[in-house]
Amino acid sequence: MGRKAKSVLDYMVENVNATIQEVADATGASYNYVWKLKNNKYIADCIDKEEVVESPKKVQRADILDIAKEYVTKDRANTHGDMENNFRTIAAMWSVYLGYNVSPEDVATMMTLLKVARIKSNPSNMDNWVDACGYMACGGEVACNSGG
Repeated sequence: MGRKAKSVLDYMVENVNATIQEVADATGASYNYVWKLKNNKYIADCIDKEEVVESPKKVQRADILDIAKEYVTKDRANTHGDMENNFRTIAAMWSVYLGYNVSPEDVATMMTLLKVARIKSNPSNMDNWVDACGYMACGGEVACNSGG
C-alpha cells in the first residue's frame, strides 16, 4: 500500500485520471470502496467539475427516520395507488396463494421482514433501513385505524 492521502475523495479530485487501483493503493482504501465512489454519479460529476467533495457525513437514526417520513407522507398515490388499498390487494392475493387469510397488517410486517432479510445481506445499504421504517409506519397506520 502507498502512503495514506488526506482522504479518498480528496485524492480522486487531485488525481482525476487515476485508476481505481491507483486510488486504492495511494489511500489505503479497498478497491471495492473506490469503485463505489467512482461509480456514484454525484461524486463523479463533482470530480469531473473539479469541485471539492466533502466526505459524506455519518448516518444518524434521525436521518433514516426523516427519509422514511418523507417517503410515506408525500403523495405517492398518483404513482403507486392508495397505500391501504394496495395492502388489501396484496393481502387478498397472498391469501389465495398461501391458502389462508393474510391481513393488510401482515403485508406491512412481511414487507418489513423482506427488508430485514436484505439488511442481513447488506447492512450498510441505508435504503433497506429506510424502507423497513416506512413499512412499519404504514402498517401501524393501517392497524391503528382499522378498528381491528
